[in-house]
Amino acid sequence: MVESILNETDSEIAESIIIRPLLNTDLPALEWDGEYLHFRNVFADVYKKVEKGTVKAWVAVSQDGRMIGQVFLQLSSERRELADGWNRGYLYSLRVRQSWQNQRVGSRLMDVVEDDLRKIGFTRVTLNVARDNQGAIRLYSRLGYQIVAEEPGVWSYPDHEGVWRTVTEPSWRMEKRL
Repeated sequence: MVESILNETDSEIAESIIIRPLLNTDLPALEWDGEYLHFRNVFADVYKKVEKGTVKAWVAVSQDGRMIGQVFLQLSSERRELADGWNRGYLYSLRVRQSWQNQRVGSRLMDVVEDDLRKIGFTRVTLNVARDNQGAIRLYSRLGYQIVAEEPGVWSYPDHEGVWRTVTEPSWRMEKRL
């Protein structure tokens, strides 16, 4: 009985948030009070790609206007096994503030991405998840994603001071047929 009540409460909480497309004015809030300041240039680049139509991005906002989640979707990539521009999209940077995790916010963000892909005629979605991120792996598995390959998880970005940083995060590539 308690589990049922908790699930209903989580569902009500998730329904009370707003998920909408990323706006240029949202970029500072993506830094989450300085926690992700080092991704400032990455976020600006994402927004440029949104304007060009090669990336889609959404944010989850609480009733008090606080940014509590984000997700980015790449429609085309040089790596066709990730995103091919017509059939397969690549989901990246799904992030939910820790205090909002396990309240269906991530699931709702995933629903928005998948619904959007279906509307534009895509039939598959791929993502990479760090092998040590068990919570995310559980979420993706619950939503029907399957591990299809190993990924080295090496990527680089210019931080907020323009210094190039390299991240090594061994990952699983997961995929779902929509």
